[in-house]
Amino acid sequence: MSKKIMLLALAMVSAAAFAVPAGASAQEIHWTNVTSFSGTFSTASLTAKEEPVVTCGEAANQNHVTGTVSAGGTTGNITIDFTACHIVVLGITLPCHSTGAAVESTIASSGVFHLITINEKPGILVTTVGTKIECRSTSPINEAGNGIGTITSPACGVASNNMTIKFSASGATQEHKLYTGVSYNLTSQTGTGTVKEASQVLESTTSSETAGTLDCT
Repeated sequence: MSKKIMLLALAMVSAAAFAVPAGASAQEIHWTNVTSFSGTFSTASLTAKEEPVVTCGEAANQNHVTGTVSAGGTTGNITIDFTACHIVVLGITLPCHSTGAAVESTIASSGVFHLITINEKPGILVTTVGTKIECRSTSPINEAGNGIGTITSPACGVASNNMTIKFSASGATQEHKLYTGVSYNLTSQTGTGTVKEASQVLESTTSSETAGTLDCT
């Protein structure tokens, strides 16, 4: 059985380089009065079919997320730092890290985000920069693709210094995949094996110095 991890998405190069999906403008929303944000979250997991689940952050607030919001408030850059990352193979726990990580069991992920609407509610589409993950002697895992999550707080039109983002999934299938008629998902490839659909599960609350409002109209 191939050993792979999958990882999360979240983060990227620069909003200017972000290619907005075709037709996205029809359902985009704007986050006003916010230029940057940061937050923490506890356990996060990444899953691909027939592969070990990658779990990060065993304690509360062990993982971190930071980001900047581009002019217009629709897109921005996001970076997520995962800690205590591992997989379990045949009952043995193997630590995982992204290639080049200074500390074992840490994974750094980056990409860009695009604020959208999902079923008439605020959401987020994250396009990740490809991340290579190594778990001891197992084959390296290449994670890439897109993930769609929901913004559970605040509601549209409500000013707040905090925002809660949630990514849910059933197995390797993300809860939300469709946006403007296009299907988005994360992918994971172990070594030179088959590229598989992957999903991430996490919930993070971020904060900003100024109170921002989601303009969904």
